[in-house]
Amino acid sequence: MLFNSFAFLAFFPSVYILYWVFPHRFRREVLILASFIFYGYWSKIFLIHFLLIVLLNYAYYYYLEARGDRRKLAWIVLANLANLFLFKYYGFFRTILQDLSFSVEGMETLESILPLAISFYTFQLIAFQVDVHRGTFSQKVNLPDFLLFIFFFPQLIAGPILRAKDFLQRISIPKVPRILFSEIGIVWILIGVIKKVLIADQISPLIDPIYSDPQKYSIGGHWFAFYGFAFQIYCDFSGYTDIARGCALLLGYKLPPNFLAPYFAGSLREFWRRWHITLSTWLRDYLYIPLGGNRRGTTRTSLNLCITMLLGGIWHGANYTFVIWGLWHGFLLWMERLWENTKFGKLNIPKWVRIPIVFHLVCIGWVFFRADSLQLALVFLKGMAVGIGETPKYPWGFSILILSFIAVHVIEYGKMNPTKRRILFRILLPVAACVVGFITAGSVSGERSFIYFQF
Repeated sequence: MLFNSFAFLAFFPSVYILYWVFPHRFRREVLILASFIFYGYWSKIFLIHFLLIVLLNYAYYYYLEARGDRRKLAWIVLANLANLFLFKYYGFFRTILQDLSFSVEGMETLESILPLAISFYTFQLIAFQVDVHRGTFSQKVNLPDFLLFIFFFPQLIAGPILRAKDFLQRISIPKVPRILFSEIGIVWILIGVIKKVLIADQISPLIDPIYSDPQKYSIGGHWFAFYGFAFQIYCDFSGYTDIARGCALLLGYKLPPNFLAPYFAGSLREFWRRWHITLSTWLRDYLYIPLGGNRRGTTRTSLNLCITMLLGGIWHGANYTFVIWGLWHGFLLWMERLWENTKFGKLNIPKWVRIPIVFHLVCIGWVFFRADSLQLALVFLKGMAVGIGETPKYPWGFSILILSFIAVHVIEYGKMNPTKRRILFRILLPVAACVVGFITAGSVSGERSFIYFQF
């Protein structure tokens, strides 16, 4: 069920009304049932599969968890990773073996549908088990609370990735007055809808043909798509997060922020503090730091960075393009550390100079992230210098890119300030009302899926 669909327009108001009509003691169950319906709308079979994985994790937590016993922790972590590997990476692993000239006889080809949210809920389950093992989360959790923690439908499909200490401890805490939550929540939903429907979904059909067949297009077309995807993925993913946070607030829950104007970052490290924040902090806390972080010398730190970003790339998808994307960011973070240790790194370079440099380095990575294959990614990058095909004629194309870049970052800074939030509310309400009308008529988005649903 997509947030930008007619089904969700009917689903969420119904859940909202039932949630606040029922007595407080039943509201948790209302949300659990709603979350089951939300996921089951896509696939009842995978809802059962998902539920079994969650029950397995709860059984381990309840009966077998013992602080200090790393072997037991390893078993449940491996079980979660095995589930992810089977559905998402088995075919890619088989392809790698073939490309390396290894025999794959006896390895059957598995043609399976990728369960929605499998990468997100796998990381969330692993984080919970590790936090309990480390003792950083010690609250006793009953099964209904655990089900709500994992299945909570606003963030279920594409995050933010929740931490137990941030969510579970709030279930029994009295909620902030609904009027305040409603005001902020509605503003975030409106912002998310506008980002997704008016910006991301309008950019997509303009750049998709260029990425699909880059040889057909000129240098100008390649550069247009180069910038276009950067804005599309930001508006698409951050738009989903805004809608998720807004829906959660209307139900009395706060979700962590996932984006803080990332394209205004003045360094690669700052970019990852602003982009997909819950994933980058997950990689830091559960992978980079356990590997040794930056405590074991320059060489080991560089290796840890590359391993962390490589696995972060693979988490996104089973394709060589995501491997390169992860390695690219690992390499950039490594080079940035080396640069900072030189005499040039000590220079006080203005941020307005650093921002476009970082932005373009990030955009190079987006080419691999978006391309369907390594070959197409390389052809695309080559076309940015020597493309001799046709120039796409988009009368509104560049205007959309410029306006989207300005608008979404202004909104990002303004939506947290109470005074600016009220202004945004007054401006965005009529705009979003029109967007909702377009969605209902199916004339704008066509229920175009969110990019991160595939992960």
